Parts: sequence; structure tokens; C-alpha cells
Amino acid sequence: QVRTELGRAAIGSWDSYQLKQTLDAIERATDEYTRRIQAEVGGQLVELWSLGQDSVTGPMNEAGIFSGYNISQSSLDAISEFTFHKIANVGADAFNKIKSELTLGMIGTKTPQQVADAIGGSLKDPGVFKSIAERAEVITKTELGRTFSIASQKRMEQAAKYVPGLVKIWDHAGHPKQARLSHLAVHGQQVPVDEPFKLEDKNGYRLMYPHDPNADISETIKCGCDHVVWKAEWGEIPKKFRDE
Repeated sequence: QVRTELGRAAIGSWDSYQLKQTLDAIERATDEYTRRIQAEVGGQLVELWSLGQDSVTGPMNEAGIFSGYNISQSSLDAISEFTFHKIANVGADAFNKIKSELTLGMIGTKTPQQVADAIGGSLKDPGVFKSIAERAEVITKTELGRTFSIASQKRMEQAAKYVPGLVKIWDHAGHPKQARLSHLAVHGQQVPVDEPFKLEDKNGYRLMYPHDPNADISETIKCGCDHVVWKAEWGEIPKKFRDE
């Protein structure tokens, strides 16, 4: 849409009025895109919240343990609001970058082609959209993972009130070539549900679970780890935690 609007501007006179009209059209497109992203991610957050709970209730149900209690969705609401705010910032930053380039065109500092190249980019030089797209993707993946982990942790904590002996196990599920050595080191580690894992961030905070929002961002961004519930009476922990 942005390229189309720039093309229309280039066909006509490349003047301030035309560029202002182009900028308004781009702003409307950016706002609409942001709304669509928020709607889609909102649905995914709800799904991951449910899946996080199921990751705990599933094994417990298989073991014949009742787990029909509900957990508050206040955390989900907070995560959703925070994620929507971050996504809105991505859209705003994209528009501001576009506006900055178009302003240079309005005052004659850049030619139409230079403006178009700076905004749209090319195969050799993707321009501003590559970094913005990557940022949006990282935000989405991080917050979806965080939602899953928080739902799992809250379900574990509630279950532990009624079922003694529950522990949680850190599961390093990320790509080995992109692994944090500290996360690999705690793979298979068992701790009580209400205690942190032996994994510290750079500030000395010990993580309660993967994607812990209290941890430094360096420990949570692009993290692919999970944590699972276990009980000694169920037998040996799964082989994957003993062999890695």
C-alpha cells in the first residue's frame, strides 16, 4: 500500500500538497494494519493461555488427579494490553520513519526515487521494513511464549495447593545452535512449583519459569524453552530430560 501511494505521488507533481495526501493515506493504512495485527495476536494469546493450562491439566488428568479448578485471567488481560501497546508502537515507529523520509521529499532534500528507495527498499537493501517486521515478529513470539509459560505456572501453583509433591522441570526446547548455554544447563532441572530455577539473569534474579517477566529481557527474548509439571509417583522423568 505504501509503495502504491508513493507511485501515485510520483506520477503527479512531486509537491508538498501531493506528499501530504500521500502521508495521510499511508497513516490510514498503517493504523488499519496495526488493528488487524492486534486482533490476530489477541486471538493467539487466548489460545496460548488455554494451551498453557492444558500442558498441566493433561498430565494430571492422565494420572487421575482432578484439575478442574479455574485460574484468574487477570494476567492474560495484562499481557494482552502490554502486547497491544508494543504492537501499536511498532506501527507508530513505522509511520514516523515513513513520515521522516517524506518530509525530506517535501522540502526538496531528497528526490522521489530516493524517498521511495529509503521507505520501500529493494531486494539488496530491504530498508526500514525489514527491521520493523523483525521487531514485530520478536514481540509476537516472545509474548505468546510468555503467555503460555505464565498460564502453565499459575495452573501448577494452584494444583500444588491440592496435590503435594508436584515439581516443575525446565525444558530447553529452543534450537541447539541458537541456545543460551545457561538455559541448556538447567534443562531437566527439577524444583518445587513455588521455587525458582537455578538460573540467574545478569541482575541476579532467578527465573521462576521461561519468559519470566521479572527477568532481564536478555533471558526471555527469542527464548524457546518451556517448563512441565511432574510428580515422583509418576515414575522416572521422561527420557529426554535425563539424556540431554
